Formats: sequence, structure tokens, C-alpha cells
Amino acid sequence: MKIHRSVLVIIAVAVMLIILMLWHQEKPAGIMPPATSVETSPVRPSGVNASNSPVQTNVGLAQASFGNMQSTTNQQQSQVPEGKVAILKEVLRANDADIVFYGRLADQFGSPISGAEINFNIQYKNPEAKGIERGRVVSDTYGFFTISGYKGADLGFSPKKAGYTLTDTNTYFRYSRLTPGYFVTDEGNPTVIKMWKIQGGEPLVEVNKTFKLPYTAAPIFFDLVTGTVVTSGGDCEVIIARVPGPISGRNRRDWSIKLMPVNGGIMEVDYQAAQMTFAAPTDGYQDSFFVQMSHDDAGWYDNVQRSFFMTSRNGQVYSKFMFNFEINNATNDTMWFQFKGVANANSSHNWEATAPQ
Repeated sequence: MKIHRSVLVIIAVAVMLIILMLWHQEKPAGIMPPATSVETSPVRPSGVNASNSPVQTNVGLAQASFGNMQSTTNQQQSQVPEGKVAILKEVLRANDADIVFYGRLADQFGSPISGAEINFNIQYKNPEAKGIERGRVVSDTYGFFTISGYKGADLGFSPKKAGYTLTDTNTYFRYSRLTPGYFVTDEGNPTVIKMWKIQGGEPLVEVNKTFKLPYTAAPIFFDLVTGTVVTSGGDCEVIIARVPGPISGRNRRDWSIKLMPVNGGIMEVDYQAAQMTFAAPTDGYQDSFFVQMSHDDAGWYDNVQRSFFMTSRNGQVYSKFMFNFEINNATNDTMWFQFKGVANANSSHNWEATAPQ
């Protein structure tokens, strides 16, 4: 049997591996989900050698013997037919694949980033050994870099250069053939990794305020710049609706929340992406954000936790914040609001003061 001919066969044998490991009370380590490239770059300019442009340094090889696995394998050899042991080992070897990665660093304007150091880790795990191999490459004049000549299950890296900060959340790539949808690189279409070129931070207002307010069906206005509740205006208008009676996981009832920026727009974003965004978007905002919790909905909760970009006061304020809300459980209980983030109150999109230094 040739395992490498078919991914389906490998997966089937992997299932057999799990059964064998459970039989012998050995639990295999969890496998992280694969990552895929989120953006691609133009074809590498002619005359640029992908393998020679970076300077590659092998920092060291961290190895550890598979004592427990070898012991288990010895036990299996006495209890499991020799052919099945061979299959077991071949499946484990399929966990380590050739690591080849073609990448390109670019800033927020699409310009290449040359001379950046890319420190990387490669995790490997096979019947003979497991560990982490580390190394470093440097991006060339066009921002290209290559990582190759290694075997392992996954690759993670972190590019660094003075005056830049990483904005791309996708710097982990799964190569193990035991993982469906494993990453495959393309030399003619390198993966683009984005970094932010710092232009100069502006003073920002910290948004970090918690409010406990009695329930009301009337609009509530929050001023994010001063961190107060105001009678009108401010930055964000919030409207809560709920049916009478106690609300909890055991007493599910209908309720809703609506956020409306005052003379502006709002955009829901991923929390991690929000942390790595250093300028407010120019478009893509909505008039409001609305959540309806129905008592018969399987996804019912008594709270909401979301992250937002928001512009308000006719473009005078640009804010990014995490918003937490919890509905009042009993009629006399208070509702809980929390805003946490930053705001630029200078009519500027600049959030660079939040970039790691």
C-alpha cells in the first residue's frame, strides 16, 4: 500500500491510527486548523532569484526523543502485526512535509518593504523526533522572501523592521498532509504579508468606561470623548427593547439592542483585526447595528460582545472600541454597558498611537 498516493487513504489510515492510540491509551496531540493566504502579489520581477534573495540563517535545531512513543511502538510491535506498525509509522511521517514558502512584504500603500527580518518557527513531529526548528530570512529589494529546505508540520513567522508594525493576522501556515486543506505555496504568486508604515501618531482619547443604568425604552446617548451619558448628541445612540419579566438562561425572553452613531456610521469588525488597524476606514460604514435575541433562537444570550469602528459628529470623531452589553435580568436590575478603545477627536482617521512600539 502506498499511503502518499491519496489524501483520502492517508486520512483513513489516520483514523486507524487514532483507534490504535486510544487502544493503547495514547492520545495524539491536537492539530491546529490550517491557515490560508489572504492576499496574493504580482509575479516576482524577472532577474530576482527567489531562493537566493533572502539571507537564511539556521538558528538551531531543538530535538527531543520520542521516548514514550518508542515505548508504545515497541509494545505495539509485540501485539500488532508488523505491517500495521509500518503503516502507523508512515502515517506519522506524513505529518511532516517539505516546508516551502514564497512571501512578499508590502506596506499600506502597496510599496515593497526591503531589509525586514523574518524570524520563523517550524514545528516537526514524526516517529523519531519532535521539536521546533528556528531560522531567519531577510526580505529583498522588492520585499520578497523565501523559506525553504525544512520539513515539518507547520510554519509560523514574524516580520520586523524599524518604522513598521505588522497588520496581517495570517502568519501561520499548516503543511501537514494529515490536515485537509493544507497550505500549498506558489512561487509565481507569493503570499502578501501586510505591514503598516508609521506616518506619525496623533493624540488619542482613551475610551474605557462602564455604565450601570436602569432599563428604559427611551434612547440613551453616550459621549465617548468625555466618557459620559448625555441627554442628546454625543457619539452613539443606543435603544434597548425587552419584554416584561425576568430574563436569564432559564427564562429566555425576547430582547434587542440597536446602536446608531450620531451623524456618522458604524462598522462591526473582528476583534483581532481591530487591534491591528491603525487608520479608520474611509467607507464601508452602516447607519446602525442591530441585534435581536429571540427566546426560541438556539444562539440566544443575555449579552452582546462586539468590536466596532465608528465615525460620529459629521467626521469629527473616529473611534474603534470593544462594546459589551448585558440586559437587566430582573425588572429592578440595571443594564450593563462597557466601551473600551480609543477615539481621535481631531477629524483625523489616524490611530497610529495604538501601534506596538
